[in-house]
Amino acid sequence: MKDKINLIFSLFDENSINYYLLRPLNFNDDIKDIDLILDVQQYDKVKEILCKEFGQLYYKPSNANSSTQLLVDDLLLDIKFDVCFLPRKSLVLKYDIPYSKVVYKSKDLLLPNVDEEKLFTFWLHHLFLDKYQVSDSSTFEVFVDLYSKNWIYLIETQFFHDSLIIIYSSNKSDQAKQLILSFLKNGLNPNERVVNAALKKLVLRNNFSQYVKYVYDKFKFGIFRRIGLYENYRTVK
Repeated sequence: MKDKINLIFSLFDENSINYYLLRPLNFNDDIKDIDLILDVQQYDKVKEILCKEFGQLYYKPSNANSSTQLLVDDLLLDIKFDVCFLPRKSLVLKYDIPYSKVVYKSKDLLLPNVDEEKLFTFWLHHLFLDKYQVSDSSTFEVFVDLYSKNWIYLIETQFFHDSLIIIYSSNKSDQAKQLILSFLKNGLNPNERVVNAALKKLVLRNNFSQYVKYVYDKFKFGIFRRIGLYENYRTVK
């Protein structure tokens, strides 16, 4: 699997594909999927490149916004086209995506080659806004290994500060930061749920259009799931 993943990223680099690996890959674990952002305008080119190398590809409609799933030789690429959070990716943000190559931090840990505060920021918001509790993320232990000490510096960066305003608004960014600090200062409890729930509510509070979209997505994707839209992979043509 490691060789296959290395090959995929090499193909992306050779063909000038814009991508961002959302969370590190720990090859000491069993890797079945990769979370990444792609430039939507290059998606057809990506399919062409991968099909030429691996043969027939398959896709499954994603049960989330601005997303798709591409099966490449038994490896699932969970693809986003924007920075997005919340269940069903209801919060789609028009971020300046830090597309980058990947680099090995150690023999078995592959990371996006970006400034550390960028990886930390997107990853931390994922743990709180996409999950019921932080340990539901398969990458939580790696997050703790990397940031259990230096979070104190990263949370004070301008990039992290700006992200709070983008996600929560300037009126609620300080409250969001205090909730996040309560988690970090209390030892990164893997069973934390209260902060997760509070931050999700904070995104939606006093934001009527976002709340309507959140409720609409919940029903829309729920109906699609019940009629079996997400059950089978389709052939990429």
